[in-house]
Amino acid sequence: MPRILIILLALCLATPAMAEDGDSLGHDPMETWGWRAAMLSSLALTMMSNPLNADEVSGSLMSGPDVAGFKMAFRWHPEETIAQFGEVRLKHYYLLGYNYWQSLDENGQEGVVNALEMIPVFRFSWGQKDWLSFAETSVGISVFSRTELNDRQFSTNFQFANSLAVGGFLSEKTSWSLQLQHYSNNSIKLPNNGINFYNLNIAYRY
Repeated sequence: MPRILIILLALCLATPAMAEDGDSLGHDPMETWGWRAAMLSSLALTMMSNPLNADEVSGSLMSGPDVAGFKMAFRWHPEETIAQFGEVRLKHYYLLGYNYWQSLDENGQEGVVNALEMIPVFRFSWGQKDWLSFAETSVGISVFSRTELNDRQFSTNFQFANSLAVGGFLSEKTSWSLQLQHYSNNSIKLPNNGINFYNLNIAYRY
């Protein structure tokens, strides 16, 4: 039940990110809200059923410059400790995520970017599972559906995804984190405007 509530809460809070409407809503609102409901419910059911045998599922609210969005992701946690520095333990996990971003300046599908990302995340943990008990850093890869958003030119669909985060635990199986996430192509092709997001992540261990 906690897993269901967390997923549904994340999806409900993500609805404003899908609220910028184009011509389809004006001409056929039932069609537009129908596919949105199907998309959100399908995402929730996929996360609940855990088809990829992940260790953890996460939902994120994303806020960028004139952009709002959400992320749903699977996470896999190897159990081994990579290194230990006194009381601080270094571990890692792998994340496979789907992002939906909606421009707040441009209505309809012209203002939408979908992105897939695969990221190894390194976590420095201290103490027990307290409300503030870890910091994370990561560098991974992502693929964007579009190479522009608002006035930003990404130039390539392939992008690197970097992040820094701090977080802790709300319960034995539920964690939270605040994250700064940066996407850019590292100047593989210019212009390379890149984009930053501030994310609130909630994760639940299956």
